[in-house]
Amino acid sequence: MHLLFHAGPLDEFLLLMPLMRAMPRPMTVVAPWQRTSLAARMIGTTPMDIELFEFTRLHAEGGPSRVSPAVGDLFESATQIISFLSSEDDAWAKNVRRLSTDAELILIAPRPPAEAEEHFADWHAKQLGVQGLSLRPIEPQPRTNPAGPIVIHPGSSAIKRCWPTEQYEALISTLAKQGQDIKPVIGEVELERWSPDRMHHWTETLGAEVYRSADMLMPVLQHARLFIGNDAGPMHLAAQLGTPTLGILGPTDPGKTAPRGEHFRCVGPPGGPGRIEDVSLAAVLEAVGLE
Repeated sequence: MHLLFHAGPLDEFLLLMPLMRAMPRPMTVVAPWQRTSLAARMIGTTPMDIELFEFTRLHAEGGPSRVSPAVGDLFESATQIISFLSSEDDAWAKNVRRLSTDAELILIAPRPPAEAEEHFADWHAKQLGVQGLSLRPIEPQPRTNPAGPIVIHPGSSAIKRCWPTEQYEALISTLAKQGQDIKPVIGEVELERWSPDRMHHWTETLGAEVYRSADMLMPVLQHARLFIGNDAGPMHLAAQLGTPTLGILGPTDPGKTAPRGEHFRCVGPPGGPGRIEDVSLAAVLEAVGLE
């Protein structure tokens, strides 16, 4: 049995998914619950919540003095453990080696150095290959749903990755006038960041629905004809579901951290990565396929 540990943000977890599809089975993914449950539904892995006390204690010298039978069996039955949490000689690695004496431990740096030119997936694949696990990423199968809506999500936890909300409102208005079926969606970040007036406009005038988790949003994205959004978790989730996806990118270098596959397209500032405010409405409409 194979174990994978990951605690990074949703977008980085989803960038790893093409490699996870290629990893040996059976595999248990230990990650924040929302992410590991997504992996279970999307690629058939077994979920475990990394926030369990026994897992958080792995970062402490000496680790947990006792573990539950379920967690004990998990480590004892593991033949290979892939971790995006640890370095070779830290407390986590020492504790895992103590709990799982027969497993091969593969430790992966979760993020490439700033000067690296390769894509996240290639960086991870190279590290795995050096440690004896050669994998070719498996991209999702594209799905089509011509009867579905165009789902639009205007948010990101990083403000510099957010195309101006006024531009999204103009995009929704333009597409609606073209007779398109539009479904705006918003999440926790917008609930926290937006003013009451803006929230009221989106929910009451534009008909936006609030989705507080990726689990809730997943079926909406599965039935979408097209997803449009910033570089954020929902964009990566739509792409990994195989939904036709248009990413509006600013400082993001698509050659390093964008989803791959023919079903993913992106539009960014003229001349390459830069200010997302410099992406024009006309450029987005052209990428969608409207004049």
